[in-house]
Amino acid sequence: MNNGAFEWASQGAGTLPWLAVTGYLVAAGLCWFRRTSTWESRERLFWLLSTLFLLGLAINKQLDLQTALTELGRLLASSEGWYGERRAFQQTIILVGLVVAPAIGIVVAWLMRGMRASNFTTLLGMCLLGAFVIVRAASFHHVDVEMRTPVFGLKLHTVLELVGIAVVILGAGWPRAFSRST
Repeated sequence: MNNGAFEWASQGAGTLPWLAVTGYLVAAGLCWFRRTSTWESRERLFWLLSTLFLLGLAINKQLDLQTALTELGRLLASSEGWYGERRAFQQTIILVGLVVAPAIGIVVAWLMRGMRASNFTTLLGMCLLGAFVIVRAASFHHVDVEMRTPVFGLKLHTVLELVGIAVVILGAGWPRAFSRST
């Protein structure tokens, strides 16, 4: 039994995944709302793509598609005879993902120049989630061990995912929260 501040989270097997799914759906809803509340075409496209990405993550969280993908990779590696060298393949996937996610973020940030700061907050959250998804999908054993390190009574991967979702929600909800005071 976990005696940490988040003991409630460890009691039910599905509590944290449902919290993440709810967060993804709230974030997607905020992004969709932002899409419908702007006239600028670049912003509308950004918010639409953000909505679709978040809906995809919510569906993935519920269906656990990355586990199926990992199992498919294992079967492929076994049938093709390179299962013994899978670690190098997994490392390559992680390294490529950790380069590609920020690179996409930089390109999108450049394309978004001149837009509101809240858009960049959302973009930061999307980059965090993209990097998180890539590292989790690679299922590299000692990365998995590190991702299970306890932080605030939760596993590191759970904290990273929830922080990414929170940053997206902060950015997507920003104008509504602060528009009256500015």
